[in-house]
Order: sequence, then C-alpha cells, then structure tokens
Amino acid sequence: MIFPNRDLWLPWSSESLSPGSLDLLNALRDIREPAAPGFWPLAPGWWLLAALLLMIAMVLCWRAWRRRQRQRPIRRALEELEAWRARAPGSADTEAASELAALLKRAALTRYPRHAVARLSGDAWLAFLDESGDTDRFSAGAGRALGDLRYAPEVVFDADDLAVLARDWLQLHLDGAPGSSPASLTEAPA
Repeated sequence: MIFPNRDLWLPWSSESLSPGSLDLLNALRDIREPAAPGFWPLAPGWWLLAALLLMIAMVLCWRAWRRRQRQRPIRRALEELEAWRARAPGSADTEAASELAALLKRAALTRYPRHAVARLSGDAWLAFLDESGDTDRFSAGAGRALGDLRYAPEVVFDADDLAVLARDWLQLHLDGAPGSSPASLTEAPA
C-alpha cells in the first residue's frame, strides 16, 4: 500500500506551516455566542395578554364607577340622616318625623319604581318599609312615627331609635333594592 506524501494529508502540521502562521492562529478568538434575546419587542401572545388584561381592568373600573354612582343617593341620605340625628333632640316632634319620612321616601324612590312608592302613605308606607327592609319595626316599633302618627297634634318618639332604624334601612339599600321584587311591592295596600 502506498501512502501519499505527509504534506497532503496533514496540510496544517507544524512542519508545513511557515513561522508567522502560528502567530495568526494564536491570534484567533473563540466563537462568540449571540446575545440572549431581550424582552422587547414582545411576542404576539404577550400583546394579546396585555390587551386582555387592559380590557378586564377597564371593565372593572367601569363597574366600580357604576356602583359608586348607584350608591350616591343612599350615601347622601345617610349623611342627611346624620345631620337630622344631630338636630333632633332625644325625643322629637312631628316636624322631625316628617323630615325623616321625606328622607326615606326620596331614598326609596331611587331604588324602587316611582309608581310603587310615590303614592304610599300611612300604614301602606310603613308596610312598604317593613317589606323592603325585611323587618317589622316600622309598623310595630319606633317607625310608627313615620306613618299617620306624625299628623297627630302631639307625638313624642325616641329620635335615636328612629335614626338607627332608618340607618339600617338605608344601609340595606346601599347596593340596590334587596331581595324583594318591585312587582311584589306594587301590590302593597294603598
């Protein structure tokens, strides 16, 4: 078997290179790896996720704003109730009872249909407050002063008890009319 010349199959042996070639080989640097990809620009999936999160945030903000708008009349009524409570002495008169009845009527008109609430007075008004407030303290308790009793020549009631009762009713209606459907309330006796 005949082998080719050593220079043909080992062309880069130290014997075949010129003395300056080794300096060139030693001057070569290692291969560099490319830099790791950055986070920007985002991939399309991240853009979709960002858009989805933005839409969810906008919907939540809109719902919070709407809820705040719905609560505004009842919050104002609660503020007026505190002012009424500060004005009314421990046992109040018919004028204070009329003010409180008007306050509750205005608050009820924001939560229930006008045709179901505006015409109510006397015992029907107290029955409505009982039904919508899930209590019987308007018809049978301190709340009687808000019905026809406030038209009596002399009426004395405990303003603190009545204020607590009205505050409980308003707090219950802060987020809307609870449980009772407006249809059942329209059938209340007139």
